[in-house]
Amino acid sequence: MLNTTRAPSRPAPPFAAMAAVLCLVGIVVVGQMYATIPLIPYLAGAWSVDPAAAAWATSAFAIAYACGSLISGPLSNRWGRRAVMVGGIAAMAVVTAVLPLADSLVTGSVLRGLQGLFAGAFVPMAYAHFSATVPARRLPTALTMISASMGGTVVIGQVESQLVAQYLGWRAVFWVTAALLVPAVVIVYRVMHDPDGQVPVAGRVHGTVPTLVRRAPLYLIALLVAGSITAVYTGVQLAGPAELVSDHDAMLALRTSALPALLLAVFLAPVLGRFPSTIRVCAAFALAAAGMAGTAIVSDSPLGIGIALFLFMLGMSTAGPALIQSIGTNAGAAQTTAIAFYGFALNAGGAVGARLPTSFPDLAELAWVLTAVLLAATAYLFRSALRARTTTFRPVEPRVPATGPRRGARSGS
Repeated sequence: MLNTTRAPSRPAPPFAAMAAVLCLVGIVVVGQMYATIPLIPYLAGAWSVDPAAAAWATSAFAIAYACGSLISGPLSNRWGRRAVMVGGIAAMAVVTAVLPLADSLVTGSVLRGLQGLFAGAFVPMAYAHFSATVPARRLPTALTMISASMGGTVVIGQVESQLVAQYLGWRAVFWVTAALLVPAVVIVYRVMHDPDGQVPVAGRVHGTVPTLVRRAPLYLIALLVAGSITAVYTGVQLAGPAELVSDHDAMLALRTSALPALLLAVFLAPVLGRFPSTIRVCAAFALAAAGMAGTAIVSDSPLGIGIALFLFMLGMSTAGPALIQSIGTNAGAAQTTAIAFYGFALNAGGAVGARLPTSFPDLAELAWVLTAVLLAATAYLFRSALRARTTTFRPVEPRVPATGPRRGARSGS
């Protein structure tokens, strides 16, 4: 017999408080994925490897992060979203504190993998929690806040890592993060709750496979979000203009220049939320492709790269929440698992993106390839948006009541 006992409910915290906590904690958790990009020279020296090999520190995190996102859905069906998220943060704090003690690429990569595995539950649980608790009229804004915060980790994670390493040493990057994760465990536990209580597993997973199959193309699109972001920023670090890569202040300015794009996406969310999610995703990818093409054209200019990446990040920070809304809509009891698969696809893309720049001789060639892929995705999304619009606005023939007079129906009276 299934256990249908429900946990005692308690009032949900105010939306602003819940959003602020999840966004800030998410920046600390997910920011660790990108924290090792500025540390590549330090890690290469500490582990006695070349910089390209040290880039595995980012890939190991991203691969395990994707797996953690994938298994978080089934785990939450069993234990609840709050338990999965809080447990992941607590375990991540322990591993993060130990990581600076690694003395080789293998040990460091294993610990980075454990970091990513425990961090992987955060984003799917945050998205699913908002989808289950936030009113429909505020959902686009809520999802955009989380998406912008997670997108901001690309910038904030690198900036924080660069500054801490510059003044306190590279090991302090992980120790500072571990110290921040400890109070985060308590805060998230108090703010987050499972409004549905304990629901039978069978009731949650029914229809999951058909739901995931229907959304398979969107999961492939999600691969490009984190994949292209990670690829282009890693590419700038490894193959950007010499005057940019060798200048810490210039790199700091470049990474920081994307933050206004993320904030703009949040401010635009209430307006953009009035449009169907398919149209928003299509327009966002088109803008991101334009920004990536600009990066390829001005790949020798630090200022030009900064402007182009602003457009690129604005597009990607708008595409994320629209994709989540498309995936979560009508998912029913499979919503948490469907969003967990989105997290898996997103971060699998991040793992690929971290290694992609090593296959190209320069930043321009990498950016052109990414532009082509983003344009192909835009074309597919445009076709999907047109098909959805045609289906939505297809005229409906008036139905004649079975008991009504057929003569009147024929005459139009």
